[in-house]
Amino acid sequence: MKGKVLIVEDDPLMLDMLRRYLEKEGFKVYTSSSGKGALDRFSSVRPDVVILDLMLPDEDGFELCKAFSPDCMVLILTAKDGDEDKIVGLEIGADDYMNKPFNMRELIARVKALLRRRRKAEARRGDSILKVGELEINDADKSLYVNGEKVELTSKEFKILKKLISCAGRVVSRQELIDELYSVRPPEYERIIDTYIYRIRTKIMEVDKGASERIKTVRGFGYKVES
Repeated sequence: MKGKVLIVEDDPLMLDMLRRYLEKEGFKVYTSSSGKGALDRFSSVRPDVVILDLMLPDEDGFELCKAFSPDCMVLILTAKDGDEDKIVGLEIGADDYMNKPFNMRELIARVKALLRRRRKAEARRGDSILKVGELEINDADKSLYVNGEKVELTSKEFKILKKLISCAGRVVSRQELIDELYSVRPPEYERIIDTYIYRIRTKIMEVDKGASERIKTVRGFGYKVES
């Protein structure tokens, strides 16, 4: 899969055309015909690139651009001939723009270029992102994402899962996991770790049962995440 793209466009014909072309190129495509729907969709799927029509019926396109731009690449579409929309869009965080009508092959090329820029930026962040299969730990914002969907963890649950993912394929003892959480070993520490693991699995299972099964119990030793 080349990446995730969210299209925000209120013209149904344009929306469908963009979706079909991007899916043909191998992108995972999500769509919204309204600003409010786009914000909800954005928070649930965390796209790599947003293609944003500035002229929406219910929300200011520039405000949406500001909301999206810190977390993804934004390509704005505008039907206006003047440069003002382009300049404002770039100033508030857009990464690229195109005028309507546009050449579809050029748009695909620009989306691919934006995705390359995003991945290079992610690589420069070093080990702040750890990923095994469907599980992605983002150490920068202390978050877990399962297939792109954010899963809320407590700070201790996050530390345990981060340790397991960073040691993917290796068995991590309960003692090692306790050392991640406490400076002094608490009473019944094995039961405490088992409880945390149960909670982590349950939360992941609500999004993807298969992903939760990556966390394996190794009886008599501890736990591991299968790579």
